[in-house]
Amino acid sequence: MIDINKKLEKIEKNCLDISKKELNLIKQENDTFIEQKLSEMVNSYKNELDKKYENELDKLKREYNRNLFDYEMNEKKQINNLKQNLIDNIKDKIKLEFQNFVNTAEYKSYLFKNVEKVLRNIEGRGSTIFITENDYFKFSEEISETFNMKVDKIDNENIGGCVLININDKISIDNTIKNNIEEEIKQIKF
Repeated sequence: MIDINKKLEKIEKNCLDISKKELNLIKQENDTFIEQKLSEMVNSYKNELDKKYENELDKLKREYNRNLFDYEMNEKKQINNLKQNLIDNIKDKIKLEFQNFVNTAEYKSYLFKNVEKVLRNIEGRGSTIFITENDYFKFSEEISETFNMKVDKIDNENIGGCVLININDKISIDNTIKNNIEEEIKQIKF
């Protein structure tokens, strides 16, 4: 007969072996579970970080584009201001030259040719020639007699030249120096 102690030892050993196996199995299951949970948590955290990264990247792109747009608009505005300043300076210099020109002896010839040029475009009946106040005091009688037209005055801001208005035909031709300068300045391209 086998001794009880040996049986007990054997049972104890079997129980210990079974419990070790079960413990190992539980540990493996637990390790697998923990690995899965950790992997899920890491993936979830990684996805969350990816989303935050993408959102931040989109935000930075929008901010960059907005800043770039603002910068480009500001630069265009500055360029346009510089262009306008250049044009204004050119215009002022040209006006000054013509203001000096209207006080020369050659100006009378220019003015009369200017009136002839305007009259070629329309019939004279019912027309009035407008010249600057300065020209009016110097040349109105001579222009009126030469062209057989009514002469009136316009502001000296027009520098020189003339405006012809035909009320009957509802025609107006502005051939003043100021208007011609403005038209030429419009043609300047940068």
